[in-house]
Amino acid sequence: MKASASPYLLLIAVLALSGNLARLHAEDIVVLKDGQRRPGVILGIAKEQLKLKVGPVETSVPMAQVVSVTMDPPKAYADALEQWKTGDAAKTLAILKPLVDKFLGLPTPWAERAAALLGDVYLALDKIPDAEAAFKAVQTAYPNSDSLSNIGLARLAVAKSDYASARGKLVPILEEAASVKVAPAGKSAMYGQAFYLMGVIRESEGTLPEALQDYLTTVTLFHEDEVVAAKAQERADILIEKNVIVP
Repeated sequence: MKASASPYLLLIAVLALSGNLARLHAEDIVVLKDGQRRPGVILGIAKEQLKLKVGPVETSVPMAQVVSVTMDPPKAYADALEQWKTGDAAKTLAILKPLVDKFLGLPTPWAERAAALLGDVYLALDKIPDAEAAFKAVQTAYPNSDSLSNIGLARLAVAKSDYASARGKLVPILEEAASVKVAPAGKSAMYGQAFYLMGVIRESEGTLPEALQDYLTTVTLFHEDEVVAAKAQERADILIEKNVIVP
C-alpha cells in the first residue's frame, strides 16, 4: 500500500508553487502622465523611448510621457555593487556599463545610483574623460537630482585637485545633511560621500582635526555606502595614528 502525502506537505508544496508562480508573473509598472498604469517587463530605454514587453508583445512609450516606474533592480545591479565592494573596478565596469547603457534615465533610485556609480568607477580606473562624461550624463538624465550629480562632479574636481570647485558642490549637501536627523536610504550614502570628500579637501589644506571629524561622520552616521565608509575609516585611522583629534 502506497503512503499518501500528508495534507501539511501538500499545503507546503502548493504554497511554494504559488510563490514561484508569483515571481514568474511579477511585472513592472509604468505610470503615464494621463494616469494610465501599464504593467509589463521593462526592457530598457533607447532613443528616449521606454521599451516595454506586455506578454509576447514589445511596445514603446515616450519617456516624456512617463511619470514613474516600479521596477526591482536587475541582478546585474547587485552583482556590480558586490564587485565594487571588493575593490575590483575593472570587473565592476564590465557589469555596470551595459546596465547603465540600458537603463539610463529610468526614474528609479537604483538606475540613478548606477549611473552615478559609473562615474566613480571610471575615476577609480583613472579614466577622467569617461568619468566626466558619465557625471554629465547623470545631470542630463536626472535633472531634478542636483545633489547626486553634484557629488559626482565634486569627486571629479577632487581628482583634478580643483578643491575650490569641489567645495562649492559639497557645501549645500553638507548643510542639508546637518538638518537631517535620520537620513533615508540613498540620501545617507550621498551624505557619507559628501563628508568623505570634504575630509579629503580639508586634509589637503592641512586642517586635519576637521578632516578627521568629516571622516568619522561618514563612518558613524552616514555609512550606507560601504566602500566610501571603508575609505573614510582608513583615512581616519591614519590621522588618529598621527595623534590628530577632532576639534
